[in-house]
Amino acid sequence: MAMPTGQMRRCGIIFVHAADGNRLGPHRMFVELARKYNEMGYPTLRFDLAGCGDSTGSVSSEGIRGEVLDVVNAVGFFRDRMKLDGVILFGISRGARVSYTAMVEHKLAIDGLILLSTPLSSGQAALKSFGGQLKEYAFKLGNGKSVRKLISGKADVLQIWRTLLKALRLNRRYQPVEDNGFATKAPVLLIYGEHDPICREAGRYYSKILGKNDVRHECHVVSKANHSFFHYRWKQEIFDISKRWLETIHGGQ
Repeated sequence: MAMPTGQMRRCGIIFVHAADGNRLGPHRMFVELARKYNEMGYPTLRFDLAGCGDSTGSVSSEGIRGEVLDVVNAVGFFRDRMKLDGVILFGISRGARVSYTAMVEHKLAIDGLILLSTPLSSGQAALKSFGGQLKEYAFKLGNGKSVRKLISGKADVLQIWRTLLKALRLNRRYQPVEDNGFATKAPVLLIYGEHDPICREAGRYYSKILGKNDVRHECHVVSKANHSFFHYRWKQEIFDISKRWLETIHGGQ
């Protein structure tokens, strides 16, 4: 947990990392953004999901249900420990889908969700993700250093295959959970990278579902950004977008 540098708001922000990630976030994104939100008065919580980072336990092979309960418990813990009125969930990739599912299936005392690169279950999304990964590896093969690693056997070919296979299985990883409506309705901020293969389809899908269920939402696309927003300019843009959105919810105080 990290405390604000000045007056503390009655709402905190919890970060939920992606698959194979940890509480630092991709390229230390969570660390950097947490400091910025602390300056705005928001206490923050970064934690490792079960089986990730320093957490005990193991990652479930049966979907995201265990991770959803991790998030539900984190909301309760953070609210009680910090005496908060509400919480904002900030998730990226799988962490975004976990946070989204938690809102759909559980009654939560949350003020909203900031969801980056929320994945989508569909064959089209899987093919786009697979194609995007292939393009990335093809680009790397244009680099002499990468070619030498491949020829010398130093490249992790097994990991490359696993990454491509995971992309193809995307259509089976995140099954629909919207049929019974939303247990909690809180404002949602969707953010995607323009060069993320799932950007257009996923953005339209979640915007449609949220609108159908009368959930207030916005969807933003960061120009030229990828799925994990690795460039510092893209992280700054995420902060700028989220700051404006937070101000619409909580005002300037």
